[in-house]
Amino acid sequence: MADHAELKPSRVFDGPDVGDEARAALERTWRDPPGFVGALSAINHKTIARRFIATTFAFFLAAGLLALAMRTQLAVPGNRFVGADFYNRLFTMHGTTMMFLFAVPVMQAVAGYLVPLMIGARSVAFPRMNAYAYWVFLFGGLTLYIGFACGAAPASGWFSYVPLAGPDYATGKGSDIWAQMITFTELSALLEAIVLITTILKMRAPGMSLNRLPLFVWATLVTQFMVLFAMPAIMLASTALILDRLVGTQFYNPALGGDVLLWQHLFWFFGHPEVYLIFIPALGFLSAIIPTFARRSIVGYPAMVLALVATAFLAFGLWVHHMFATSVPALGKSFFTAASVMIAIPSGIQIFCWVATLATGRLNLKTPLLFVLAFFVILVLGGLTGVMLGSASLDLQLHDTYFVVAHLHYVLLGGAVFPLFGAFFYWFPKMTGRLLDETLGRWQFWLFFVGFNVTFFPMHLLGLEGMPRRVWTYPAGMGWSGMNLAATIGAWTIGASVLLFIVNVWRAWRRGAPATADPWGGGTLEWSVGAPPPAHNFDVLPVVRGRDPRWETTGPDARIDSVSGLAADAREVLLTTALDARPDLRMLFPSPSLWPLIAALATTLLFIDSIFTPSAVIWGSVPVAIALIAWFWPRRDDHATAVSLELPPWDARVCEGGEVRRTCASRATIDVRALPSFGFGARSPMWWATLGLMLIEGTVFAIAVVMYFYLRSANATWPLNAPPPDWRWGTLNTFVLLASLLPNEAARRAANRGDRAGSRFWLSVCLGFALVFLIVRAVEFTALNVSWYTNAYGSIVWLLLGLHTTHLITDTVDTAVLAVLLFTGPFEGRRFVDTSENAVYWYFVVLSWLPIYAVVYLAPRLQI
Repeated sequence: MADHAELKPSRVFDGPDVGDEARAALERTWRDPPGFVGALSAINHKTIARRFIATTFAFFLAAGLLALAMRTQLAVPGNRFVGADFYNRLFTMHGTTMMFLFAVPVMQAVAGYLVPLMIGARSVAFPRMNAYAYWVFLFGGLTLYIGFACGAAPASGWFSYVPLAGPDYATGKGSDIWAQMITFTELSALLEAIVLITTILKMRAPGMSLNRLPLFVWATLVTQFMVLFAMPAIMLASTALILDRLVGTQFYNPALGGDVLLWQHLFWFFGHPEVYLIFIPALGFLSAIIPTFARRSIVGYPAMVLALVATAFLAFGLWVHHMFATSVPALGKSFFTAASVMIAIPSGIQIFCWVATLATGRLNLKTPLLFVLAFFVILVLGGLTGVMLGSASLDLQLHDTYFVVAHLHYVLLGGAVFPLFGAFFYWFPKMTGRLLDETLGRWQFWLFFVGFNVTFFPMHLLGLEGMPRRVWTYPAGMGWSGMNLAATIGAWTIGASVLLFIVNVWRAWRRGAPATADPWGGGTLEWSVGAPPPAHNFDVLPVVRGRDPRWETTGPDARIDSVSGLAADAREVLLTTALDARPDLRMLFPSPSLWPLIAALATTLLFIDSIFTPSAVIWGSVPVAIALIAWFWPRRDDHATAVSLELPPWDARVCEGGEVRRTCASRATIDVRALPSFGFGARSPMWWATLGLMLIEGTVFAIAVVMYFYLRSANATWPLNAPPPDWRWGTLNTFVLLASLLPNEAARRAANRGDRAGSRFWLSVCLGFALVFLIVRAVEFTALNVSWYTNAYGSIVWLLLGLHTTHLITDTVDTAVLAVLLFTGPFEGRRFVDTSENAVYWYFVVLSWLPIYAVVYLAPRLQI
């Protein structure tokens, strides 16, 4: 379809009428159970997403109240509204909440609601994991705020720099709670990333090839891959911090070989990509809103996709521009300066494409578009100051001033929250079936836009005049009073704007104007279903024939395609191929369950108890393992053969690709009843989840190895007068692990042949090798001649060995459970004996040991 063509919405995916009986059966099958217990066991993606959105918005309000308290304190010089220590706690809680409990989670929450609707799916890939991720996130956020209410709030800044956050300066449990809260929230984010990636790659409607994905879905996919590589850095950094505080490791103690800049490198390797974890989904919002209100398809679709991917790659090469005031070599700073300038290029490409779309369309100037247009103004200002701060020489002068505060808020609050409010106004009718009031929306927009600029633009001038950031008061006579007062007035104006938004939402929820299924005339699939969508999303799954499926032109060749043959009385979904979205499998999804909540409670017990009793990491893992095994233990009724949804009579034909289509007049349907209900290897969604897990763990191992060599480079002598571990133990375990690959591969091949007895025999042999490895490792730990608390060398050795041992224990338990299922499980047929996910993960665990073996046992002896 030509880019310059004006597109008109048409009724596309009405499909055949499945009838009231079949529609009622679908609703009964996919809805959450009633009652209080039913609410706790809910797994519908829309239910979980609504909870995520509401929870993150509650944290946003909390962070806003903290910000108002800080701005009130700074309104006039010498103010005593709050004290210095409490101000530090407010500052830390505000930044932590916005960065970890709002900005990234709310973007994943919106994606969790919209992505299945946009790609023509009935659910997300792992609905129980999705629910577990929400509960973990909720409990992590509550832990932080309960600590704040009990006087145990962190006070070292949202970035928690050491040694300020270390055991010598941050007494009490505030920093421990902060570090564990990081683990809570990043675990949730990583699980959500796996859920969304697998959903996008394996559950798209037939015909929705990657070059037909909505740009918001592309933005989500790119962002979630970034999550997989960015989050492990902060998780490992916070783990090292809490180990320093609780068990006496020395990662950040310069007196014993540690290094405080190690924290900054780890934190900002996560922290700068996190800016784009927030920013890229916001770009996806714009790419969804602009075509609808410009009434035309987006200009430059391929360029937009490439720009998203380029932004993601470049984002990982910028972290040192947060460290220009440190002792990083000047040559290194120059490379990061170049990268800081370069990343503006893909953003500029997207802006040009959006402007071209707006300029060549017919604008419908509603509230969502107002927030989009304001974003352009804010982004240009924030981007320009970002390029300025990317210069090492200028950054050195402005680094610890309010200029940086202004830049940060223009990029994050302006670059993400403006599009987010636009997205709320855009999709609120779809989520609720009610329209937000347009007049209140415009008032909210202008209050927010004016208040934002009145708040943060003066901070640029304050920074240029030398006002340092992170101060709780300032003396009179500095010339800062007027601009600080203006910033405070602006902050309260923002608060009034958010209050007006809450009033608007409340009024719309109670008695707002009813919304049609498509009040804006959108071109993507979510507008083809009711408002709010039914529990099952689609009566019949659509077949996609273009990038704007609801804007397909009409004519003699027009055709409405849909999918026939999926069950109406069971949670059956269609899986498609990753690249071209060809029908591949029919698969049954699990039913609602309390086990995700129970597992999250067990995880919370482990994390919180470990703050007070570090040994809880060991015994606290037992209830977590029990809950997870019970959660994943298959039941016969979860794998029953479902009754297919019968559509009206059709004439059967076989089209290209061997798919059976039934045609009637201009309508057609792809019959999927002949598809298998189980697939091996990459056809299985669990294989993709395992791949995501391996990417996460591989990143963790890689960062841990980099930590080793960083500490090695920071010390004149290595290994700090401590002999390296006995190489014989490591070599013996290397041979044990390499030998275990043979029975592991034999078990996989036996499963693929349908040989249940052979598969369980070889799995048992592989399990025996794993137990031998763990016994040897336990003996080695008792014989290690360096302790974790001796110096930084001992700390990193124990970390490397401990990380790998933990992952091997996890896979050993997984292998044992799988072997038990093959011996005793009440299951039949090949669909229950696939070991491909376990096999590929075992390969990963074994092969990831080899670089750790080289680092721990060989590198010190070779003086590397």
